[in-house]
Amino acid sequence: MRRSALVLLLLLVPATAVAGDEELLAARERYLPAVQLRYANTPDGVQARYDAGRNLVEAVRAAGSVRPGLRRLRAELHDRGRSQVALAEALDRATGFRSGASLASRPGNGAGIGPHRPDRALVRSLTAAAGRANGAVGIWVHELDTGRYAGHQADLRFAAASTVKLGAIAAALRATPVPERSRWWYDLRQIGFWSSNLAANRIAGELGYGAIGEGLRRLGMTSSTYPGPYRATTAWRPPGPHTRVTTARDLGRALYRLHAGAHGDLRALRLLGVTRRQAEAGLRVLASSQPIADNRGLLRRWLTGSTLVEKNGWLSDTRTTAAIVYQGERTTVIVVELYRPGVTRSEAERLGRDVLRAAGLTR
Repeated sequence: MRRSALVLLLLLVPATAVAGDEELLAARERYLPAVQLRYANTPDGVQARYDAGRNLVEAVRAAGSVRPGLRRLRAELHDRGRSQVALAEALDRATGFRSGASLASRPGNGAGIGPHRPDRALVRSLTAAAGRANGAVGIWVHELDTGRYAGHQADLRFAAASTVKLGAIAAALRATPVPERSRWWYDLRQIGFWSSNLAANRIAGELGYGAIGEGLRRLGMTSSTYPGPYRATTAWRPPGPHTRVTTARDLGRALYRLHAGAHGDLRALRLLGVTRRQAEAGLRVLASSQPIADNRGLLRRWLTGSTLVEKNGWLSDTRTTAAIVYQGERTTVIVVELYRPGVTRSEAERLGRDVLRAAGLTR
């Protein structure tokens, strides 16, 4: 039996390699020409460069094994694609981010409890914190261990910036049962690592805005939009001139569902429309956020020895951090939004500190 099995295996390997050869050559014919084009360093040009490189890389990866004579070509095509991706990414992010970083492990010790215990004293503390800030403020605090929650203008719409990329993450997770093997896995990780615009746009282009809208709905982000045209206005009230919007409660609900789903909560998984493996992949992607420049968010400066799952957003008039803070056995969702034309990161970080103090997470 062993000898016959070995003979069968030897017969199958060449056939697999031949199939891989054909797929590789087809990938070269279809995707290499776009990689060889010259692209302008404009938003459209950089996106086209990224898409061309990513398409070639994924086609080469999908080809699988090839015969020895084509291995060099396979490596060259892969490198050509990666080179274009790297060039595009260099124009879309601050220096210091790493595209090839590893994912964080799944944080947390349990699914936690949904928000069901309103805390009036905490509401007063959050309102006082908001009053010390110069601008419009939205806050959401949800203690998963007890179900205690409070907010301040939690349902007021603010400019979403990058925070609604949570919808793109949800759409890509739902598109395949094994996210780590999908053609969007690289893009998912870049959204988590450094909030890549390029990656979010690629997911939207391939899966469609309907899928992203469904992802937002599944996350519970019923007051959020992705994306929308900007409208001219000089009003000094959020969301200002922006039509891509979200709320503190939406962001808090989304993070809670991902956390609960990753820890096996059946209701959360049903609402998300994903398996536990898919939810865990999403949580790990957000736990891998690289704290560089504006992507360090509004809370990290004040937290020592804590693990964060977070999605940050920043514009010239809006600063937002939506995070799950893990401190020992304690798990708390914190969302902080600050809007004012000309708002600075340092003043938004001070608001983050005051919110953490009110929640009892820092002194």
